[in-house]
Amino acid sequence: MVSRRAFLRGGSLAGLASLVPAAGAVVHPRAALTGQPFEAVCDTRHAHGDAFLTAVSQRAYRSHGVGADPGTVLGVMADATAAGRAVLGLTTPTALMIARQVAAPHGYGLAFHGEHDYLGNDRLRHRLRGDDAWLGDLATLLEHSADAWPQALGRTLAGLPTDRECTATEAVSCTARHPARTPGQMVTWLLAPMRA
Repeated sequence: MVSRRAFLRGGSLAGLASLVPAAGAVVHPRAALTGQPFEAVCDTRHAHGDAFLTAVSQRAYRSHGVGADPGTVLGVMADATAAGRAVLGLTTPTALMIARQVAAPHGYGLAFHGEHDYLGNDRLRHRLRGDDAWLGDLATLLEHSADAWPQALGRTLAGLPTDRECTATEAVSCTARHPARTPGQMVTWLLAPMRA
């Protein structure tokens, strides 16, 4: 248990993250997400989050919607890391930062990271980080997905290998209609137990 003084001294985010039990977690490395239970986290304030959630929820152990408060990721990550489940998401960068802080003490790392920005004139840029073995194929898929990128990415992320951290980078852009309600930059990510 964390004392009130330690909680306030460490800041509210660090204090909340310290409440997550680290001792009882068991890390079970797995080669791929296919067949492995995973949790899905999506920002459901806009259509992209809903589309991503629809694409992954059929295969996910559990799916969670995150609204304006990114702190709801704390509970999701605590449950997932305690059970050794991978977590994939389409959220804001703040929600990803919280998820990484909670998962890191449990041996989790980023197996995939994507940043998605609307540039104007209906141009969308995807900056991707992942394993060199499959990142080029994923970049090509997103380059041709246009407005259906959340669905394409959701279906693909659920089958990616999860045993290595991001090592390669790719950037692609495509034509995609800017939705009316987008909360700024969106990130897709896959946090999973990494090999020791």
